[in-house]
Amino acid sequence: MKGLFYSTGQVAQQLGTTQATIRVLCESGLITAETTPGRQWRVPSSEVERLKRDGVPPIPRHLPTESTRLVRSAMAGRQSEPKSVEVTLAADQVAITKSLLERRKLDREVEENEDWFRARERQEAEGEATEREQAAAEEAEQRRLVWEREWIQYALDSVPWAARREVEMEVHTLVQEVLSKLHPDHPRAVVERLVDAAVHRALRPWNRNQEVERSLKAGMNTLPWDVQYRSEYAAVKQRAWETAVAAVEKLREEASYDEMEAAAVQAVQPVILAYQHHQACQRVVAGVYIFDATNEETEAARGAVRKAVAALPIGADARQLDRAEETALAPYKAGVAKRKEAARLESERQDKRRATRWKVDGQLGYIEKYLEEEYEFKGGYWEMLRERDRLRPLIREALIDELLEDPDMTDDEILESIEGKVDDHL
Repeated sequence: MKGLFYSTGQVAQQLGTTQATIRVLCESGLITAETTPGRQWRVPSSEVERLKRDGVPPIPRHLPTESTRLVRSAMAGRQSEPKSVEVTLAADQVAITKSLLERRKLDREVEENEDWFRARERQEAEGEATEREQAAAEEAEQRRLVWEREWIQYALDSVPWAARREVEMEVHTLVQEVLSKLHPDHPRAVVERLVDAAVHRALRPWNRNQEVERSLKAGMNTLPWDVQYRSEYAAVKQRAWETAVAAVEKLREEASYDEMEAAAVQAVQPVILAYQHHQACQRVVAGVYIFDATNEETEAARGAVRKAVAALPIGADARQLDRAEETALAPYKAGVAKRKEAARLESERQDKRRATRWKVDGQLGYIEKYLEEEYEFKGGYWEMLRERDRLRPLIREALIDELLEDPDMTDDEILESIEGKVDDHL
């Protein structure tokens, strides 16, 4: 065979008809075709082009009474023929009847095939429609998923970074709930307002906590610098924090930030007053000073002042602190004054004794002279010197005490006293 040939299925696809129709047209000769060794119809490409141009011819149909009329006509014309002719005609009639039956059977099969192909085409059309519906539904679902992801991302992007970890799941849940009641075709402005409202609901607890923390921080910022930043006042700072927290927790849930801040600031004021009172007392104690007081006296005085100012109520003014200090220091100042007076008197006594000692020492040389004039010693001069050295300290101390009792003694009286003391000892 020359040229290109198509199968009946390929021809039916190109001409938009069924394979059974093409096969019947080939069998009836209305389509030029050839058969393969396996008795399969093959249609030349030129014939396909002709059918595309001229159209597919209709399938021919046989009239049910046509064969009967032919048989009757043949029999009528042959009434006078011999019996063998009748037999021949009968055989022809049988052959015609068989051919008619086969044709009807073929027509029935063709019709059944056409019905089958029409049913299949209908099923295919229904399947294609279902597939299109499914594809449209999948496309709509995919579009909705993309739409939901975009709005959820928009919601998450509007959440403050510091709140992401705490509210991300709540934002996702609330926004998903809002979007489930909407359609991607809703106006963007409407969706945006609803999503913003959902984000605001999710952020409400976090925003509330932020306001509480800010209000507490505002209250703590009123504390003195030392309390805020020096470790030795950590206990005071903790007490202020606990007081502020308790005050804010007592407020109603709808309380504004200004109300919370005012409560926190007011709550820490007693702590601040107590700290300031303590600092004032410490300054008073640290400023304790008594002139000429010893370290022991100073420490004892500070302890008394510390106890006195501690007994004052918180908020006592400077005059009350000064009075408490003066009252506590009075005994210690008096003691120091008394000790100083005693020291002064002792110093004066020592000065007098020292002056008297100098005066007595100037007169003690008279002992030796008196011994030479009034006494004789067996040992001579050297024995006299030994007696002088023995008597000198004894007479010196006694004479000092005598002059201290009678500072107005004259030199002659002193010499006379020395003579008497020498005589007493010898």
